[in-house]
Amino acid sequence: MRSSTNDIDFGGIVRTRVFLGLIIAVFLVFTARLLQLQIVEGASFRSTSDAQAVKRQIRQPVRGAIFDRFGKPIVANIASYSIEVTPNKLTPRTRELLADLLGTDTNDINERIKKLKINDYNPVRIWRDVDIRTWSRLNELHDQFPGVDIVDDSKRAYVSDAHASHILGYTKQVDGEDLKNKGDWYVMGDIIGKNGIEAYWEAQLRGEKGYQYMMVNSRGQKVGRFQDGTGDQQPSNGFDLYLGLDIELQHYAEECLKGYRGAVVAMDPNNGEILAMASSPDYDPNVFSGVVSPAEYRKLSEDAGKPLLNRATQAVYPSGSTWKMLMAIAGMMEGIITPSSTISCPGSFTLGGNTWKCHGAHGAVNARKAIHVSCNVFFYKLGLQLGIDNYEKYGKMFHFGTKLGLDADEGRTRLPNRAYYDRAFGAGKWPKGVLVNLGIGQGELGVNPLQLAAYCASLANGGTWHQPHLVRGIRNVALGTFEQVTHVVDSLHIPLEIMNVIHQGMYDVVNTPGGTASGARIADITVAGKTGTAQAGKGKKDHAWFVCYAPYEQPKIAMCVLVENSGFGGTYSAPIARKLIRFYLKRQREEGMNGGDSTGVELRAVTPWDSADVQESDLLPDSVVQ
Repeated sequence: MRSSTNDIDFGGIVRTRVFLGLIIAVFLVFTARLLQLQIVEGASFRSTSDAQAVKRQIRQPVRGAIFDRFGKPIVANIASYSIEVTPNKLTPRTRELLADLLGTDTNDINERIKKLKINDYNPVRIWRDVDIRTWSRLNELHDQFPGVDIVDDSKRAYVSDAHASHILGYTKQVDGEDLKNKGDWYVMGDIIGKNGIEAYWEAQLRGEKGYQYMMVNSRGQKVGRFQDGTGDQQPSNGFDLYLGLDIELQHYAEECLKGYRGAVVAMDPNNGEILAMASSPDYDPNVFSGVVSPAEYRKLSEDAGKPLLNRATQAVYPSGSTWKMLMAIAGMMEGIITPSSTISCPGSFTLGGNTWKCHGAHGAVNARKAIHVSCNVFFYKLGLQLGIDNYEKYGKMFHFGTKLGLDADEGRTRLPNRAYYDRAFGAGKWPKGVLVNLGIGQGELGVNPLQLAAYCASLANGGTWHQPHLVRGIRNVALGTFEQVTHVVDSLHIPLEIMNVIHQGMYDVVNTPGGTASGARIADITVAGKTGTAQAGKGKKDHAWFVCYAPYEQPKIAMCVLVENSGFGGTYSAPIARKLIRFYLKRQREEGMNGGDSTGVELRAVTPWDSADVQESDLLPDSVVQ
């Protein structure tokens, strides 16, 4: 039977609709993908297509901060900007424009690139601490500077009232010598500590670099992050340092030395922590923060006062009469004298046709009295009897003649011995008169204030030598952990009977009539000490020394004060020590510079730490902003 022409081919219709639906679906898929590529991911693909290379950028860590013993910030970091260039992307025109923007010439730009570059393809940081005007112009005209980038950076800020410049040191760009000696961590343009704490603790302060990978176009301009930054490495910031320094005492010490050439070193005799270390004249360390002009550095380096020299640790002087306690200890420990035996002082001493004078005719004096009145004849004669080998033995016992291992800059000193004089005069041919001079801390002996402060601290605590040190602890910022710094402790094994003689003699120097340091006397604090007046050379005024400790009954501070070419230690150095002791123990500041017991003016109630009771939480106050 034949079908009707009106019959509908439903199968064909279904096939047609399915076919059309497939076409529409494919069209929609392609349209959606096109929209994704053009609109959603278009910028990314355009960056990729524009990119000609991947550039690895170093991300510098933030350098560790430095705090005083109370958690007060001394050195912090502030934001700055630096200019990086990729040498192979710089056209002559770009170099001209950049030089004009930075206020220099193309020769300077070319020299910086030549000095700093590793190769033509790696970016180098040629200009640090860019001012806000230059930053704004570079960002505004970035397209006109192919191969030039402005990057985030930081620079040191020295934020306390005290300079503490010889303690802290400063940072500077690495040079060829640094790259040769410091391994693979640095590249040209990096910052490194050049002296002071900044140099000694460089490995802890610097942190660890991070890296960022950027896609760049043929003009050396950034066009995007490589793989969305998944391969980037974050920098690890440097560790923070906590010092034993009392920054307010440091500031006061700098004020007391103003107008003089000299130094102050104050220590905790119970642990060797340096409470203050000032050298005068000094300089503002902020001069070295950021860019340092050659003119500024030349001004400091050529200054007749030598402000870059740390007189506390790098200059060398005869010790003068501050040496007499060591001689008395040596004589008693070797059995040459006893605490009660006496030596006659007629007012001078003659040997081989040469005569050495004393401050007066003291008669028969024992060791305590000889320290009290600073009798030279007693120590002339004792020096002869002691001999050069024992002289060296006891000098070494107190660590004279060698570097002490301070965690900052330290110079060489001189403790003469038999070999020294054999070289100078010939074996066995040197005159005995050298021992006369050595007995009172003169002659070829050369010390520095740091050594004398450590020596005085050893006397104060009864015969334990603590290595002087600036940093008391290190804080790992990332982990929040704190590590106490260890130091050398050396028991000198001085009998108590002998130490009592030394303590009583030093007490008398300050507190008993006839003593040479009444200017160090404080009404409500018992100070013990010893003056020294050291010859400085023909035609020059003597150097004024004073070593001391307080309170006498339970010492918390030991100190050495030096004023160059001024005269007597009791006149110039002892009053400075008095001021600083009063301030440290009572937080009272005196008016005026020298003189007797002036009335203190209380500033604020702060008690210095008793280090034996310090907890880790005390070192990390909540108020410190990291």
